[in-house]
Amino acid sequence: MSEMSRRHFLYGAVAVAAGVTGTGCTPEDEQGKGDPGGAPVITIDAHGRSFKVSPYMTGVNGAKWYDDAYGMWDSEHNRPAPGIVEKIKRSGVGMIRYPGGTSSNLFNWKGAIGPQADRTRQLEGKHGATVDSRFGPDEYMAFMREVGATPQIMAPFANSTPGEIADWVAYMNAPRGTKWGDLRARNGHPEPYGVHYWEIGNELFGKYQRYWMSADDDKAMRQYAFGGTQRQKRQHVGTPTDHRPTASVSNGQPNQTFTVWYPPVVPKSQTIRVGDTTWHGVANLGSAGADDPVYTFDPSSGTIHFGDGRHGKIPQKGLKITADYDSGPHAGFVDYYTKMKAVDPTIDVLAVWAPIEAGKLAAGKGFPELLAEHGHADKYDGMAIHPYTNFSRDLKATGFPDKRAGHDYQMLGEAAAAKMVSDLTAQLHEHGKDGAYVAVSECGALFFGGERDSDDYPQFSYAMSHALYMASQWARFADLGVRWTASNDLIGEKPGLSRTLFGGAPGFVRTPDAIVREQLSDFFHGGGHVVDSEVRSNAEVSTRETPLGSSYEALVTTAAVDKDGALSVLVVNRSPGKDITSRVELGNFQHADTADVSVVAGTAYDGFNSGDHPDAVTIKKSHATAKGDSLNWTFAAHSVTLLRFPPERP
Repeated sequence: MSEMSRRHFLYGAVAVAAGVTGTGCTPEDEQGKGDPGGAPVITIDAHGRSFKVSPYMTGVNGAKWYDDAYGMWDSEHNRPAPGIVEKIKRSGVGMIRYPGGTSSNLFNWKGAIGPQADRTRQLEGKHGATVDSRFGPDEYMAFMREVGATPQIMAPFANSTPGEIADWVAYMNAPRGTKWGDLRARNGHPEPYGVHYWEIGNELFGKYQRYWMSADDDKAMRQYAFGGTQRQKRQHVGTPTDHRPTASVSNGQPNQTFTVWYPPVVPKSQTIRVGDTTWHGVANLGSAGADDPVYTFDPSSGTIHFGDGRHGKIPQKGLKITADYDSGPHAGFVDYYTKMKAVDPTIDVLAVWAPIEAGKLAAGKGFPELLAEHGHADKYDGMAIHPYTNFSRDLKATGFPDKRAGHDYQMLGEAAAAKMVSDLTAQLHEHGKDGAYVAVSECGALFFGGERDSDDYPQFSYAMSHALYMASQWARFADLGVRWTASNDLIGEKPGLSRTLFGGAPGFVRTPDAIVREQLSDFFHGGGHVVDSEVRSNAEVSTRETPLGSSYEALVTTAAVDKDGALSVLVVNRSPGKDITSRVELGNFQHADTADVSVVAGTAYDGFNSGDHPDAVTIKKSHATAKGDSLNWTFAAHSVTLLRFPPERP
């Protein structure tokens, strides 16, 4: 991207995030650059090439792996569920993240391979519940082969070791003739899978995803980077596959066994309580009396073993067992990176410590600066960020005042989300190694926590509004050189549509988000490069006053020249009710006389597809006569338009 185009985008994003209204141009360019009548002008410089167009821009966070990935996997026939493969292919999904986000933070990959009868239960990462292992790494890769998407793996950090994750890399990528390559072959896939993109952990900076790490943000970031030890206090015990409170309750039976949540444990650092009484650790129970409140403890596994009523007292039925202990020592990201790259130097391993504050990247020292200070700027290949628009956090909203606000809040948040990505990119450029890049492994506009009153617009996350939000994100991210993007989520629990690309099984209704992906499939899969584009005298949409401003730019654009020499211009009109006529200036691009046009708009910004009306929002295609160096075009309200100009042929 040229410096001028980057400057225009960054100023517009900063202005919206700060509550500044205007054209989105820099002050020195604000006057005299648009049409005399004030209409927006979209300018293209097809020779101002920058980043390669990424085929992974329209990726998606995978459905949860358990419960047959919410019905996406047909475990009875060991295949993808009927109906889902064609819809994913048609929608141009280039990448699918596995095993997922928060729920996968405690995933145990070794328990999810091999014969189904031999697989272990899993520990769900959000609620600590026990879940199944049917949709394991091999099933995931079989699914990837069917849908033609590229895999991307989120490797858990909180309950694993660098060696265990390096083994996972070997299982996925090592050739036959090696330990893990041969095991993969015995499990039905002789050839390496070749998984290139990996990230370590999911949102570990979040207050409720710290697991063993400190509640202090700076200390926790250092622990993520370099490892360490952390005191755990009054923590319920459980089992390796169950961290729910009920798993810490004595059943009154002899020889009960429990485990602390986050082993290993510093020897002799533990305090174990049964109810409110502290019991005592002993080397063995053989010499204990029937009423002695004692236990044995294995620091490496965190296993607590109680007596049988003859040798050691039995914890009274119904009492909860809790533990204080020093969890660790644990390895940090640098250790994971080193071991994983030793197995396969060709993979990309991304760090995930990119915390978000209210509508912006968190202030203070960031992960790139921390690693640079310690001489480890070369120990990560990039950063993955989750630049969600969180209505509760960013707009201080507990609900939508009306339906229009539900649309506007998404558009206001979108520019702020893009600014988060541009700020993280700047940190990498300053502190990271050459070639380090930013990826987005979750994104979207949602309520998180607190009240979630969306009664005035309950379809906001799967209506045309959210498709406009995502199309704007892809345009911004393409201009910023984002390597890959995964939105949230592939499918949801049956039969819901909320927060998903497709509705739940068995219908898998395609949302407008999926329709727009289909529309843009050739744009993102056509090869070639992003080229310079900008909107002069952009129209502004006024909103109520919010922490993210009181207006947003109506038009968002990006453009690319594909491998065949065709110029494609993507234009998103986020206005909820106003068509906008603009002149598209093509500069010195030599094009044929006829341009291909595709539009996704629906009948209104709140339009959506459903099981009863699966084609309420569709792609409409047409052609336009394009002579000379410009094209006047009216971009429909709440629409995504793609103009494709084939090159002039001799």
